[in-house]
Amino acid sequence: MTLDMPARRLEDQIRELCTRLLYEEEPRWTATARELQIAIGEHTRRLAERATVDVVLHAEVWQDRRRRV
Repeated sequence: MTLDMPARRLEDQIRELCTRLLYEEEPRWTATARELQIAIGEHTRRLAERATVDVVLHAEVWQDRRRRV
């Protein structure tokens, strides 16, 4: 699995993996579940990075507003 894919594609892959888990049997089920765990972890990491950037950018905006007062 490639972890450098765009967010939309990653979300699509997570949906596909969830669907595959419904129909697969061992031993493939375990491998698919592991792929899903990795994809969800990557999605979580990306969301955390985005949230961090948003907080930092908003913190700068708030600091600017405080200086103007």
